[in-house]
Amino acid sequence: MAIEKVKTGIQGFDELIGGGIEQGSVVLIRGGSGTGKTIFCLQYIYAGCSKFNEPSVFLSFTESKQVMYSHGTRFGWNFEELERKKKFVFIRYAPHEIVKVMEEGGGTIRDTIESVGAKRLVIDSLSAYALLFESEYKADQSILNLFEMLRNWKCTTFVTSEKPVDPNLLDSERLGFLTDGIINLYYLRKNLGRNRALEVLKMRNSGHSDKLFNFTIGKNGVSILK
Repeated sequence: MAIEKVKTGIQGFDELIGGGIEQGSVVLIRGGSGTGKTIFCLQYIYAGCSKFNEPSVFLSFTESKQVMYSHGTRFGWNFEELERKKKFVFIRYAPHEIVKVMEEGGGTIRDTIESVGAKRLVIDSLSAYALLFESEYKADQSILNLFEMLRNWKCTTFVTSEKPVDPNLLDSERLGFLTDGIINLYYLRKNLGRNRALEVLKMRNSGHSDKLFNFTIGKNGVSILK
């Protein structure tokens, strides 16, 4: 059976993962503050809505709609227009509210996804959600249940983690084992400045590159440098 791939629309990225992400996957985007996680995810969402006719939902635990839309405006991404056309929905929840949503089998999030026929979903960020739990084990169990619910919705999902990662170390974070893909974003010190870099650590059913690639954030968003 042929594997259906979802193109991210991020310049130069799909070539690194064999043409796209397997449809229905849950992909973890990891990196510390300032590495470009939110912009990477917003670009994925905007490309889906505007280029590939894939309605999308962005679920935030931290930032407001106004802040997110302002981020998009910097790159010419008009999320307000997409919202008016019913191609995009922004949802903001406090992390503790998601526990109740999960107990209800998805509740308003599921209803929103179904109402717009969403194919892409972003959750930003799991780090805020994990802080609710008294132990790492309970957090992982709840996140595993969340991922199972996401897969039932059949969206291709990006989830972010505010976790600094070291390109020189192979991280064994349990969260990575629960996902179908891992993309690490770095902001590396070089002389008196910093360079942004990206690495595909894992991607299900994809002959992905194992190299580290520099990227820039310009007027059109993220661009991978070859």
